[in-house]
Amino acid sequence: MRYTLAVILMVVGVVVGGLGILQKTLWAPDDQITATTEIDAETPAVVVDPGMLNLYETPATLNVEGSGDLTIAQAPIENVEAWAGNSAFTRVTGLAPEGGLSVKSQDGEASMPSPAGADLWTSEVTGNDSVTLDWTEDANRTGFLIAGSGEPGDVKTVTITWPNHAETPWAIPLMIIGGALFIGGIVVLVFNRNSAKKEKNRRTARQERRRKLAEFGTAFAIVPVLALSACGPDELPKPEPSEAPSSAAAGVNDDQAKRILDSVTEDVKAADKGTDSSELKKRATGPALKQREDAYKVKKKVKKHKLPPAVANEKVVVNYTAATDSWPRMTSLVTSAVNETQLLVLTQEDPRADYKLWSQTQLVPGTELPEIPDARQGSQLLDPKTKDFVMTPENVVSGYAKALDSGEKSKEAKKFESDDFSKSIWKNQQAQKKSAEDGKAEVKYKYTPGKEIVAQGTAGDAAIVTGVIEAESTISPESVDGRTGTLTLSSPQKELTGSDSTQKSVTTKTTQVLTFLVPTDGKVRLIGGLETLSGAELK
Repeated sequence: MRYTLAVILMVVGVVVGGLGILQKTLWAPDDQITATTEIDAETPAVVVDPGMLNLYETPATLNVEGSGDLTIAQAPIENVEAWAGNSAFTRVTGLAPEGGLSVKSQDGEASMPSPAGADLWTSEVTGNDSVTLDWTEDANRTGFLIAGSGEPGDVKTVTITWPNHAETPWAIPLMIIGGALFIGGIVVLVFNRNSAKKEKNRRTARQERRRKLAEFGTAFAIVPVLALSACGPDELPKPEPSEAPSSAAAGVNDDQAKRILDSVTEDVKAADKGTDSSELKKRATGPALKQREDAYKVKKKVKKHKLPPAVANEKVVVNYTAATDSWPRMTSLVTSAVNETQLLVLTQEDPRADYKLWSQTQLVPGTELPEIPDARQGSQLLDPKTKDFVMTPENVVSGYAKALDSGEKSKEAKKFESDDFSKSIWKNQQAQKKSAEDGKAEVKYKYTPGKEIVAQGTAGDAAIVTGVIEAESTISPESVDGRTGTLTLSSPQKELTGSDSTQKSVTTKTTQVLTFLVPTDGKVRLIGGLETLSGAELK
């Protein structure tokens, strides 16, 4: 028994040091935390809840395996859910205890359109048979929609990985303690050899060994327990996204706005090149569609006729996005190109639809816009009948139409600040009336306000209103004693009516799309417009 303590110390040293080494090698935690799940073959898409990529420290990686072209699209979860709509999908909601992803199935239609390239997304990544998204941002309200062509079975597995920064705090102490015990055993072994001369010393040494054996035996029992307890399972983290907004959120962020603008510009340009109305309808609607469709018809008869200006897309000066949580959505952009600044109103019919150009007005040079709400919050869409301003938005448009018809000195005109557009209208009216009188003819004007109006609030006490006025000028030849004079027609009326001269009345039509700044007090100011020729006819 003389060498028992020395042996015990050396054995315990080897065991304790070995535990420390194992924690740094075979027992060391993986560099990554990985959770994966297989997707039901009957499901066309997957929705990943906000906060899933932030369960552990970022950067996180979302990897999708499947067949064909795959897309991971991101947007506020409300928009993701709106896109998914009535289609079936698998929802990734958290971590499963066995190390996978917990999912829920949403019943619905068996297919959906491919999400690739949709205007609704704030960003997206695509790949063939597999696609990966790297994520370093905060959770916020960002959700993800994963799909291929939109048919069931395109998405096969979804995997999320996070870096694992788990530490092994006992590894180094255990190796140090183990080494010290082993060296202590050697020292005890040498000491025991020298203590053999005296029985008293042997008895004393034996008692000392028993006492130390009891102490080290307790340590031997505790250390592995501590080591094992450090490796016990932790409670699974749960997604912690931002709270749902209490009011409508901004519809389009800055990057999204530029991407949409470039797509609209490209498609409208292609339509203009071939004067192709069917192509135009992909990216234009409302007044913008009508103005260009009319221009295409005119150009086919009047070769030198100029089309409306190209959509300015060199720079988004202001992302004047609306705050909205429903569809159809309306939003605006102030854009520039060369020396021109335009106000574009865009609309999206439903979550899966592309944004289309609703109106395009050229801002008056030198126009100073009021402060616009931050694009991260968005501006308020206003009811055309709202009475919060000096005039309701619908009265602004109808009032300006009456002013153009009644003249510069009319009571309607006095409600508006002086502007070059109305001045040119009134000047042309006077010139045409004089010319008609000289030619023994009569000219009449008609200005009809349209019902389509878009009004958005600013950051101050003002609104920006865009509306439509249909204008007509009709020249009629003089008729005396049953004899009617003859009108000589020039371009473009000559080509549009197919006559050089006529004894009938000639009506020329234009479409005016106008943008106004409407204060709570004072006069309304015209800040932009675009007038296009709609056609001419004999009556």
